[in-house]
Amino acid sequence: MNEAKKPLNLRKLLTRGSILLVALGVFVAVIAYVATRKPPPVKAQAIQARLELAAGEVSVDSGEGQARAVSGAPLMDGARITTAPGARALIRLPDGSQVFVRDQSELVLRGDSVSLEKGEYFVDAPPTERKPTPHVVKDTAVSAAEAAFDLRREGDTVIVYVARGMATVTSPGGRAEVKAGEQATVAGEPKVAPLAFWDDWTGGMADYASGALLAGTGAGAIYGVDVGAPAGAAAQRLEVSKQSVRAVLRDGLAETEVDQTFFNPAERDVEGWYWFSVPEGASVTGFALETNGTLVEGEFSERREAAQSYVVAKSSGHAPAILEWIDSRSYRARIYPVPAGATRRVVLRYIELRPPVGARLSYVYPMGAGNPVRIGEFSLSVDLGDAGGKMKIATLADARVEAGGRRVTMRRSGYTPRADFQLEAELPDKRPSMTVARFSAGGESADYVLARYVPDVDWKRAAQQRGDVVVVVDTSAAGDEAAHQPEDRRRGVHSACPVG
Repeated sequence: MNEAKKPLNLRKLLTRGSILLVALGVFVAVIAYVATRKPPPVKAQAIQARLELAAGEVSVDSGEGQARAVSGAPLMDGARITTAPGARALIRLPDGSQVFVRDQSELVLRGDSVSLEKGEYFVDAPPTERKPTPHVVKDTAVSAAEAAFDLRREGDTVIVYVARGMATVTSPGGRAEVKAGEQATVAGEPKVAPLAFWDDWTGGMADYASGALLAGTGAGAIYGVDVGAPAGAAAQRLEVSKQSVRAVLRDGLAETEVDQTFFNPAERDVEGWYWFSVPEGASVTGFALETNGTLVEGEFSERREAAQSYVVAKSSGHAPAILEWIDSRSYRARIYPVPAGATRRVVLRYIELRPPVGARLSYVYPMGAGNPVRIGEFSLSVDLGDAGGKMKIATLADARVEAGGRRVTMRRSGYTPRADFQLEAELPDKRPSMTVARFSAGGESADYVLARYVPDVDWKRAAQQRGDVVVVVDTSAAGDEAAHQPEDRRRGVHSACPVG
């Protein structure tokens, strides 16, 4: 006999259906999350160094064959740099070290070290919070911080001369500390001896800290002047508690905003003298000062009128500032007051041309020159826009590529910058010969248009054309004060005076 069919258990069916619906919901939620989530930051190809100077025939091989190098070129990991007879090269490493390469020399950037294959170079190593960069010759390594030394290879023999500070030499034959004025010869065990005379082929790098007296570029510095201090007292350089750099790159133009907060640790209010140097060819587009929690934008006015407004505002108890143009790259501002134990925030913006060269777009924020100071909190972002998602990007090892290539960021705490920030992006498509872009200046300023035309010509094959030169000589000898008045007024429009 056939057994009677058992009745369906409605509760079990509902339970199974609920489980299926929950599982389906979770699956759909996972799919939606994966499809809509923002891509995580990724590491770009690391730029290991920057070729500050290429004098004579300097070539770089990054794995695609030797190519003639130009000053300012970024150097990738594994790059081989060669100098021809009579040539010189100056390389800045990420830790701020400067490597001055003699002619007929060859070196290779290998990750966190530099390998001297032949010839000679001189190293100026600043103080560093990181492990000093090792300089390697075969199985011998030399490292130093806050020192200067010369490294030479003669066959299998390594010669190290220390001009300033102390260097550590490590080889299979032993380890030695070489002090200033001493030379180590390594052909097995390191042998250290005083050197009475060293032939300085660098032109003076061994006697002076390279660039130590130069003013920094790309970041402002405030020197506090205490009017109540004894006569002749030196101005105190104020601390930078926070620095935020924001750059936007569009169609061959780069606008950079440097937002700095300075701290006065003194017991009295001081008058701040703010100095800022922009990169070569850049122009200041804005200056603002935070007063009573409000960021006040500067207005352009004639120099003498702005100076008078500053004096009147200061004597009446207000908080004025005046920005003056000093030369083609330097700007100076007087800021009053910088309160004792308090901060003042200064924002400066500048714009510069950054047209692509071939299929490569580059951006440099200079911050490694001069005598850098420690920054409490540092952040930097470069906005590449939608075009960044199509670019192959290379930048510093400390930086990250975010938003699918649209933005490159860098964040550090307790940071003392020793080298410039660099970014290089390779465009996937060939740039058209003619491009036109419109930019908005914001506020009440009018928009402006940038048109760029680069003929699509193979200049190596193009026939040389005759060039005519016209020489114009001014023989008027006009030098009285009245003749200079228009120039003075043109300089005056660079003054700005936000008064709060």
